[in-house]
Amino acid sequence: MKKAIILIIAVLSSAAGASAQERIKRFENIFQIGGGLFLESGTFNSGNNPGLALRLSYGLDVKVDENWSVMPGVGTTGMLGDIAHIGWIGGDIDHYSCVDAFCDVRFHTDSDGSRIVVGLGPGFYYSKEKDTYYIDADPGDPRNNDRKFRNAGFGLRPSLIFEHGKHFKWGVEGNIGLSNMRIPHPEHNITGKTRFNNILLIIGFGF
Repeated sequence: MKKAIILIIAVLSSAAGASAQERIKRFENIFQIGGGLFLESGTFNSGNNPGLALRLSYGLDVKVDENWSVMPGVGTTGMLGDIAHIGWIGGDIDHYSCVDAFCDVRFHTDSDGSRIVVGLGPGFYYSKEKDTYYIDADPGDPRNNDRKFRNAGFGLRPSLIFEHGKHFKWGVEGNIGLSNMRIPHPEHNITGKTRFNNILLIIGFGF
């Protein structure tokens, strides 16, 4: 009888351990920080120089099977455009800070012992910031104080991540803007389009 009880306890303990291990493998919390280029594209910004972007994010990676996972998450990004002209007299640098929600589909593979993750998914961003035109060379310019950008937009998020050890990650993450963020002001001859694009070098920690 004692042997039977000991055997049952051992089996249950093994099953519980396997279940816990499965939970650990299936879910991973991932924190990332990244910095890189902010690129404004579209008819309004065709001549602009690159800017800078800084991003913080959290994602919960959920394994679907051995190779595939889905990672929903949230983040915040600050963007500053056309940095080559910061401080120029009459300059009006674009800036946009937002929070976002995303959901990436990720493919995991091993290549020569290196763990590689390729991701792609939609991202939706929102900002309360009200960046306005300011033509300091002409304080009476009718464009002054008109809002530049819409509150919300969306894009596609490609990523390529390399994993090392149990926790450390690094790679490249991008955002391809699909929304026209520029608010038109036809009365002031502002009718062009602006899309927000980022390419960031990121480092991350997962557990």
